[in-house]
Amino acid sequence: MDQNTFEDFLKKVAQQTHTPAELNEFLTWLKALPREQAAEALDKYEQAFGAPAGIDSETLRRISAGIESRLGAPQEVPIISSKRTPLVFYVRIAAIFIVVASLAFFLLFQNHSKNNAKQPGYATATIVPGKNQAVLKLGGGRSILLEEVADGDITMDNNATGFTKKSGLLVAKGTVNTPNNTDEINVLETPKGGQYQIALPDGTKVWLNASTRLYFPTVFKPGERKVTLSGEAYFEVKHDASNPFIVETSTGALLRVLGTSFNVNAYQEDAHETTTLLTGSLQVTRNQSQVLLKPGQQATVSTHKIEDVQEVETSYAVAWKEGYFMFNREPIKAVMAKVARWYDVDIVYDGPVTETRFWGTVSRFSKVSDVLKMLEATNRVHFTIEGRKIYVKK
Repeated sequence: MDQNTFEDFLKKVAQQTHTPAELNEFLTWLKALPREQAAEALDKYEQAFGAPAGIDSETLRRISAGIESRLGAPQEVPIISSKRTPLVFYVRIAAIFIVVASLAFFLLFQNHSKNNAKQPGYATATIVPGKNQAVLKLGGGRSILLEEVADGDITMDNNATGFTKKSGLLVAKGTVNTPNNTDEINVLETPKGGQYQIALPDGTKVWLNASTRLYFPTVFKPGERKVTLSGEAYFEVKHDASNPFIVETSTGALLRVLGTSFNVNAYQEDAHETTTLLTGSLQVTRNQSQVLLKPGQQATVSTHKIEDVQEVETSYAVAWKEGYFMFNREPIKAVMAKVARWYDVDIVYDGPVTETRFWGTVSRFSKVSDVLKMLEATNRVHFTIEGRKIYVKK
């Protein structure tokens, strides 16, 4: 490919008419270019492809930057992408390698799947991605299916509940540090295939991933703002030096902050919890072990102690909030656990489990069959769908 051919290729990319052969030619040409020229060519490709609807440019830039900063692992790790994910990945070791989310790659994945005999359930499967859905369980024992109530103030029996709903956001209107504090604890619970966002009485914002429960009081007591989490959530804590914000996880770990943003992955069925700090500072305590995290650090916590603290690329931890799966050298069981929670399916392992670790980005709003086809394109794992069960075979 020369410069003229490249310009013609970009026009086809913009019109989504380029072929797999042309994309392969571009990849080969890109790896042969000097580093600066390759980076410039990638920029032009990304501009031609365009960003997906609903993803702002700052989010795209942040995730792309995060991927680029981490892509330095051995290239035998499979990298997957999605038609709906126009992020450009590059690995710089001795040369630049990219995997792009173009229609051409999607067609390659489809062709691979057609040649694979283990695909009978795909054509009839009705499994769809998750959505905004949750149950609000009030302290008095009443439950409200949020997807069934209209936006605006939420009432029960013509009485105000103290909550307002608007397009996937629940607002708790309690007042912090009033003399009329109560001991009522509310629960916001997302099912498998659900996500939701809540603004707590103090102004703290919390995003809940699938299969997550957040316990919080109607009114925060003076001296501390404490909530309990089981599952995964991203927090943006409202600064209040006189009232520290505390998150207690399902294993008993305590996270103490004043004002910061962080992600907590604390599913009860997982062997470890992870807490990833994006901004501010965060004290993590488990039994007798304690650590003060700095931005960009992640703590791994077991049922007994803090096992590890390391520098990480935070984009991986919060990609779910932005609408993506981002796999960072993860074993198939970790990958499929995320798929199971988001698509509300059961996973069954048929025979030995592949030891391959998967690495890449997939839109959470793709059909589950599209996600599985792209995983299968690595030739390391195969799937069959029967009803709401996904069978995994090496």
